[in-house]
Amino acid sequence: MQIVNREKNADPLNPRKEPSRKRSINRVQRILDVVVGLLEKNGVEAITTNMIAAEASIPIGSLYQYFPNKHAVLNAVGQRHLERINSMLSEIFQSDLTGKSWEDLVDLVIDSFANFYLTEPGFAPLWSSMKQDFKLQENNLKISENVSTILSQFNVNLAENRIISKIIVEVTDAILNLWIREQNNHRIKDHFKILSDSILPRRTKLP
Repeated sequence: MQIVNREKNADPLNPRKEPSRKRSINRVQRILDVVVGLLEKNGVEAITTNMIAAEASIPIGSLYQYFPNKHAVLNAVGQRHLERINSMLSEIFQSDLTGKSWEDLVDLVIDSFANFYLTEPGFAPLWSSMKQDFKLQENNLKISENVSTILSQFNVNLAENRIISKIIVEVTDAILNLWIREQNNHRIKDHFKILSDSILPRRTKLP
């Protein structure tokens, strides 16, 4: 089992151990599942390492073997969310986009993110706290890179493509946070689609 550097300059948001054995991997996944449940019930601020250990039915020392603090656990949950978002975007990228317009594709991305907000446990409360966590903010940059890959099919200028992708991800994130607070008012999402069609450049359909 690989041990990550524990020196003072080690990143406090990184796991202490990278589990390699099946039992250790399962334990870490169990910890992350517990944190997801606590996020849904209590929100980010209320969670403590003692609460996580108690809910996971493990000694606090066992938790600290893998994560140095609460923020490292939350970051790991955020990374798992990121992997699932990237998988979602890959499915869009690999789907048949023949005849799809620029507006169709943007609407598809918005709908996919909206569905993820609603169905992925722990995502909404954790992402809502992202502005206070620089490490989690980095995830939006990674997501925008994947959106950029999808939009590259429209032969958009590379620099313009990157800017548009960042706009889509950041604005979608902000609007969907409002959407969640307004109890999933679909008019908000629908008006956002109209707004996105008006502010983003027009493109032809894919061949």
